Amino acid sequence: RGLVEKQDLVELLVHMRLLDGAQKQAIACAECVICFDPLHAEPAGVLTQRGRRTCRHFLHHRCALQLKESSRGGPHCPICRRNFDSVLKIPDVETDGAAWFKAVDLDGDHALQECELLEVLSAQLPVDSRRLEQELPALFRKWNVSGAGITQDGMLHPQRGLMWHIRKEFLKTASDSIPDILQDKEAWFDHFDHDRSQSLEKAEIVRALIKTFKLSADRDKLEHMRGVVDGVWGVFDTDGNGTIDKDEFVLRDNLADTIIANLRIGP
Repeated sequence: RGLVEKQDLVELLVHMRLLDGAQKQAIACAECVICFDPLHAEPAGVLTQRGRRTCRHFLHHRCALQLKESSRGGPHCPICRRNFDSVLKIPDVETDGAAWFKAVDLDGDHALQECELLEVLSAQLPVDSRRLEQELPALFRKWNVSGAGITQDGMLHPQRGLMWHIRKEFLKTASDSIPDILQDKEAWFDHFDHDRSQSLEKAEIVRALIKTFKLSADRDKLEHMRGVVDGVWGVFDTDGNGTIDKDEFVLRDNLADTIIANLRIGP
């Protein structure tokens, strides 16, 4: 009881207006900005308008379909706000490389440009996206043999293609495990403080709790968690700026303890 399809989560998160606040962290971690699960974990989809890609962004296919049905004022990309009227499911690169390449080729010029590659690779593979972003300019120069972008063969050749190289050199080798919020609140806070600002926004806290307690498929628990955060936030965000600093979160009887107590988490 309480378990729901991901499309129900999409509707709830849109209603909660969390997508804007946490999407920067989701993008940096190569997550779907709807459910905050890794993009590569399930089939991806791209947004189209009159049969053409509207933007370079990827979502989980199921999330994108429900976003189309639940968006108010017309469906639009949650990242760039461009309108769309349909969702294209990205084919499996292993079974139909040609169809895959056509789908991810944003402008249809039969080549992938540097600005397309990070989105494409992060959506398809469990890569170290931060390292890939740093090294991508050099990789693009090496594989852009023609000067017009990376062709299908340059991308997918089984021995010398860029995809082969990425799988060999850039896949994550260790799990990025989430610290136990019960045992080490400070480490938990630091784990989700991606910009090292020593503060987290409300939406970032909600995203972190969704990932920590695996709430992306449990609507009842997600709604309860949302109510807890909404109910206690104003007590600790005394200046009303929408953020909580580390001390406000980790010191005794502050936000972390209050959330844990109200969620009834722990022994």
